[in-house]
Amino acid sequence: MLPQDTSEIDFSHRHPIEGMGYLNSEDRQGFYIHPSIAVTPEKLCLGVVDFKYWAREKLGSRKDYKKIPIEEKESYRWLESYEIANKIATNAPNTKVISIADREGDIYELLERLPSEINKAFWIIRCRENRLLFGDDADSKFRLWEQVRASEPIGEIEFILPAGKVYNREKTKRSHRKARQVKQEIRTQTVYLKPPERRNGKELSSIAINVVHCKEINPPREEDKIEWFLLTSLPVNNCETAIEIANWYLSRWQIELFFKILKSGCKIEELQFDCLKTTSNCIAVYLIVAWRILYLTMLGRESPDIDCNLVFEDSEWKSVFCVATKKKPPEQPPKLKEIILMIAQLGGFLGRKSDGFPGSKVMWIGIQRMRDFALAWEIFHSVELKTYV
Repeated sequence: MLPQDTSEIDFSHRHPIEGMGYLNSEDRQGFYIHPSIAVTPEKLCLGVVDFKYWAREKLGSRKDYKKIPIEEKESYRWLESYEIANKIATNAPNTKVISIADREGDIYELLERLPSEINKAFWIIRCRENRLLFGDDADSKFRLWEQVRASEPIGEIEFILPAGKVYNREKTKRSHRKARQVKQEIRTQTVYLKPPERRNGKELSSIAINVVHCKEINPPREEDKIEWFLLTSLPVNNCETAIEIANWYLSRWQIELFFKILKSGCKIEELQFDCLKTTSNCIAVYLIVAWRILYLTMLGRESPDIDCNLVFEDSEWKSVFCVATKKKPPEQPPKLKEIILMIAQLGGFLGRKSDGFPGSKVMWIGIQRMRDFALAWEIFHSVELKTYV
């Protein structure tokens, strides 16, 4: 899976910086980043495959925006990232490559990228627009959402919804959402979309889209139900494939964790460079740092019994072992899970039975401390060797 998403980098707290642009208002300055990361079905992050950034030179109206060709819009980044996924799929013909996007990726020009000799990558996109179906007029009662909701459920899925910040029902402010168990019923249907009109004169064609509808059963009274309409170019043949697509979409949360590490862990919004170019160059390096933190967080869960030296340098795991246990490191490297827990404890992880696996926050703090310990280990041991020589 290749989840892609956009995040704003806010530098409003700084004096004007060369090359920075507007965010959502004239009194907010910064720029936007749009990475794509590679994630396995087990949610193990393999790296960053694409990265774009840009600054808004001016704020435009929605009316003017509709007249601009798709290639000149900010939303074109979603199509560009899909094309990166397409190149990867072409170069790896035996691997199923799936581009995953949230509601901002619900763009008709992207939905037209159906499987063909050119389009080797699949996509899963959370639906934002309640689109007209083919043959319906503008006053029709049944559009995409109503059409799919009217079908019978074919299965169920359960997962843990991560904690996060969401808008309240009135959409007036963001509030904190606690992690909770979610149970959804699954529906699926193939619909024929009526193409929207483009004011720039471009004609779009009608297309057949597979839809997987996930609707929460008995949500908590104080919270909105979790409901998704997942549009996909993947074939949906039965209940099993529909549930598999819903599970694949859940891997999109990994890019949210990736942004959290970049902003809260690497603190990229506190960089002190004087221009956009140097800031973005530094962030490109932090992309690798954020990837490693996310990778180690998930690898400790998926492959806990591999030797830790397959992932960590000797100076890293040995220094951490000494600090955590106050003992000499063993000749045989410990298992990865042991060292991951020690690193997490350096970041404040208590390791109680109810705590589960360490999260990304304690890992990034622990890895920062590990870096210092590893440097001290290398210096002291080099000095010790020179003394005896």
